[in-house]
Parts: sequence; C-alpha cells; structure tokens
Amino acid sequence: MAEFARALFDRSWMERMADDLAVVNDGKVGHPFVYPDSVIIWGMTLRAALNTSYRMARGIVNVFLKDSGIRGISLSQFYSRCMDLSMPESSGSVLDGRILAYGRCDVAPSEGSIDVAVDSTGLSLNKYGGWLTHRWDKRPVSGWVKLHVAVNVDTNQILAYAITDESCGDPTCLDLLMEQVLSSGHRVRKLLADAAYDSKAAWRRYSDMGMDVAINIKSSQLGKFETKEGRYSGRSYGCMERGSQIKRIKKVGRDQWKLEVGYGRRWKVECTFSDLKRLFGDILRARARWNDVAETFQKVRVLNIYKGCRQSVQVGD
Repeated sequence: MAEFARALFDRSWMERMADDLAVVNDGKVGHPFVYPDSVIIWGMTLRAALNTSYRMARGIVNVFLKDSGIRGISLSQFYSRCMDLSMPESSGSVLDGRILAYGRCDVAPSEGSIDVAVDSTGLSLNKYGGWLTHRWDKRPVSGWVKLHVAVNVDTNQILAYAITDESCGDPTCLDLLMEQVLSSGHRVRKLLADAAYDSKAAWRRYSDMGMDVAINIKSSQLGKFETKEGRYSGRSYGCMERGSQIKRIKKVGRDQWKLEVGYGRRWKVECTFSDLKRLFGDILRARARWNDVAETFQKVRVLNIYKGCRQSVQVGD
C-alpha cells in the first residue's frame, strides 16, 4: 500500500504542466484551458482510489495547486473536465445495445506467454434515499452494472474489460475480451473460464489458435456423451478438443480433471474482483447510466495501478 500511495500522490505532472498545456491548447478554438488533462486525470484517479466525491477530489487537487502558486480549479470546471476525460473511448460506438463500453487496458505485454482467466461481476447502482423519493419524486434505482474482464492470472491485472447492463450474459463478451487481449500484443497460453462460457464454438475457436482451453464443462452436457450402459460414447459432437476433455472427466472425475488442467488458477480472477470491491467499493456513486460506465472504467484503471505497484514490490523483493 505504501507504493500505491506514492503512485497516487506522485506530483510529476506539475513539472510538465507548461508543456501539457501547450499540447491541449494547440489549435483549440475559444478560451484556452488553464489546467492540462494530466491535472484532471490525477484528480479522477484520486476520486476512484479514495472512493470519494468530486468535491473532495477537487479539494485535494486544489491543495497541491495552491501550494505550487497555481490558482485552484472550480468545482464546476473540474466536474465538466472529468466528464470529458473519464469516458472509455468505445462508449457510444458499441455493437450490442447491452454492451455499454469495452476496451483494452494499458498493461504492457509480458515477455512470455500468459494464462488468462475470464469472468464477470456486478456493481450495485447508487440508490436514492427515502426523502428524495418522497419529496422530489425520484424514481428508485434497481439493478446493477456488470463488469466483464480478462485477467492475467500471474499479476491479477485486468488486460481487457467490457461494461454491460445486467441483461448481458457472460458468453456474449468472451470473444470481445479476447480480441482486445490479443490485439494488445499479449500471447495467451491458456484460457480459463467457468461453465457459463462453455460452448463448442469457444473450444474450437481458441484451441485452433493454439491455446490450452480449460473451460469448465456444464454438467448437463456430460449426459449427452453417455451410452445407455453409462459408458462414454466416444463421439465428439463437432468438437474434438471438448470431447476429449469430457472423456477425461468421465474417466477420472471432475475434481481430478481440474487438477490436471490447472483449472484452480481461474480463481485468480475472483481475487481481482475481491480487491476491486474491497479497495474501491462495490456501489457506484453516480446517478446516470453513462456516469456509471465512466466510474466503473476509472475503478478498473486505478486497480491496475495498484496491481502494478504490488508487482513492482514483489519483483524488487
């Protein structure tokens, strides 16, 4: 946590403020910016890391600005700039109405191949209090936002993400996540996922790419491979890789199969979700849907900063 705190309060952006301002104001029409994007991004990082309000984050930023002889930023300007900079680039250009945003994370590819685990979790929406509902007729908020991720199981860093509404199933985002991981230059040795992602198409697609696929197979599917005598039928039903793994499960049992394929490492993605919610909370503070997306994206970004700090400390030790 000490390294993470140092990273959060790193003020190197102050040394390059003049250069950053020249960049953002180059070709700008109208009144020039007084504060570069680096200042606003630092404020957003503080807000996500401390799970606090824009008002509090702006107050912290102003302390550092005024200590350096720079005029503090107003709350309205800070909030407006945050809205402009906090939204993922993919927002508004997604292919599926249930998928609100997706993208790759700024994580450098490893020298060797990595194991990737895929899963999703829910983040609760901020609900209005009873007084706002009664006095101002604010409609109660229900449901949640789903965060789908692909995680490097060695570092627990999120390599790719998709933010969806609660109606979007896990298999919908599998190919989208893996496309983002592979296009970032990561070489994937093994794909780990739970039974929600089990399908012949997924097994074929990623086995053909040379990956070891360790997707837990649905119990309801095992019966299709049995004869009336209870033996394995020997049929693959269109996917040799999946059929061979089902044959192994029928022979040695699911628990032994999980040990053989290293399926237990899939739980590293659950550790990533646990860290995200434990450090930054599992309730989104925003009221509007697109602000929920922006807040979720910022939590992912700051979690990777935290994981990067943890990784550098472990490597140093």
